[in-house]
Amino acid sequence: MPKEPTTYGLPNKREKVIEALKLAYTHQNLEDHEYERRLHEATNAQSIEALKLVVFDFPADIRASIFPETNTTTDTSTSTLSPTLASSKMQVIMGNDSRNPAELSNALPKISAILSSQTLDFRLSQVSETPIYIRVESILSSTVIDLRNENLKNKQINIQINGALGDVKIMLPRGAKIQRNIQMLGSEYKVQDKQRSWIKRLTGSNKKEENNEDIQLTVNILGVFWLGNVKIIY
Repeated sequence: MPKEPTTYGLPNKREKVIEALKLAYTHQNLEDHEYERRLHEATNAQSIEALKLVVFDFPADIRASIFPETNTTTDTSTSTLSPTLASSKMQVIMGNDSRNPAELSNALPKISAILSSQTLDFRLSQVSETPIYIRVESILSSTVIDLRNENLKNKQINIQINGALGDVKIMLPRGAKIQRNIQMLGSEYKVQDKQRSWIKRLTGSNKKEENNEDIQLTVNILGVFWLGNVKIIY
């Protein structure tokens, strides 16, 4: 059975998360739209796990002050994907689908969307072996894959994207190194460095400062995409 969401202490944690957001915004560590989006997520969060996602990429000391680690042992046996799923599909047809997979590994089935909207959020997923292979199929669909997970440090991910007439957005942690090996046929491929864009708007300079909290992650983008858009954001 899946683990039940934690709600004990939710109001108190919510206040602390909102205060952390306000402080980050005051010190210009969050852009306007990002601050508003996270504030909305925090206000409407229904569990401690949902609140953790709001500040998942904040400095470790800030997260630890809000969500101190406990010594309790978590049973992950029920949240581990079976390797037999590797040949199946995580598919949605003519619908909307949003998931938070417990594990990011090669056992992950093919991600497929047809005439649909699909979101896969891996920010709190457990990460096992490397390299990791992710297969994405998007046909007349919008697919969002959020890989901003600090456990991906020093890992390698191969993302194979195939499809047509769709939009695929992949969100990566800061410090990711992207290798493009995808064929875009009548399509647009775009990489957006949000940190560099923010610095340029603020200072007029396009120089990106080194951050010792950046995650050294190598991402290889593969596949063939027709008449659509692939956007990488980090």
